Amino acid sequence: MFSLKLDEFVDTRSFDKLAELYEVINEERLSAKDTGINYRVINHWDEKGIIRFGRENKEHNRKFSFTDFIWIKIVDELRSFGVSIEAIKKIADDIFENVPMKELYDNMAKNISSLDNYEGEDKAEFIEFLKSGGYNNEDFNLEGFNFHFLHILIAEAIATRESVSIILFKDGEWIPFLKSNEHLYPKELLHKIEFSSQIRINITNIVYTYILEDYLVEYFSGLFLYTKQEANLLYYVMEGDFQKIHVFFKSKKTEPIEIAKSKSTLQEVMQIFLEREYKDFILIDKKGKEIRIRQDEPTTIMVENNRPGAKRKYKFIKVKDQE
Repeated sequence: MFSLKLDEFVDTRSFDKLAELYEVINEERLSAKDTGINYRVINHWDEKGIIRFGRENKEHNRKFSFTDFIWIKIVDELRSFGVSIEAIKKIADDIFENVPMKELYDNMAKNISSLDNYEGEDKAEFIEFLKSGGYNNEDFNLEGFNFHFLHILIAEAIATRESVSIILFKDGEWIPFLKSNEHLYPKELLHKIEFSSQIRINITNIVYTYILEDYLVEYFSGLFLYTKQEANLLYYVMEGDFQKIHVFFKSKKTEPIEIAKSKSTLQEVMQIFLEREYKDFILIDKKGKEIRIRQDEPTTIMVENNRPGAKRKYKFIKVKDQE
């Protein structure tokens, strides 16, 4: 990397999200077929040292996690641009390096104000833990602390919904680029990003695009990338079961738009979801029926009625979709 310490750029939201999702994104549920890449190609990449996740038993079919899946897609895109195996191996050497947890905690302890965005329920306890220096007694070599930088980038994409990319420059140097923390990058690096030739692979786009595929449906509920209503709308779009979509925004200064049915409709809708500036979506299906979703509209669910003396076994309550 370009003399860049990624741990200094880690937002507490992404760190909190990583702790929440670590088991989910590392659970091996996917087959080689699910990746969309030929198994022989993956084995070739493995032999060349750019695949850093092995298998315990080589007699069994290989399984992949969501993290593995994202890396395979990143490699596939880099190869589609003609990037050499040697160049990708250099990126792999950096991106699969374990996060220096001690240094990460040191950085957070020096910048307690950065924890304003921390969303954990134990926020006060965590801040006191940092202030007291209690983390100095932790054993960060335990398995639960084995976060690498790719984990951080995926968590950042999920936590912020903002652009998280890998930028590879013509001279062979590469950097992770976190749009939400652009202000932290040194001026000379921002100048290089602005004026140098480069290849950019967007991790956020990969995460939010492929999560809608059928083979990733088991990950969907655990990652909370879209609300249930957003997911339903996206499935309508993927099935082509609509005529047009009307979008209304929170700001009165932003005019409503109409999205016609086309090959780019899914990307347009996903982009609006990522920006989170919409107020309402109205989808007109093939029969002319309106299907409306609101960003802040609660979902009605049926739960067991535990109220003493209740005549009905179940009741309906409204809950907001978890983001």
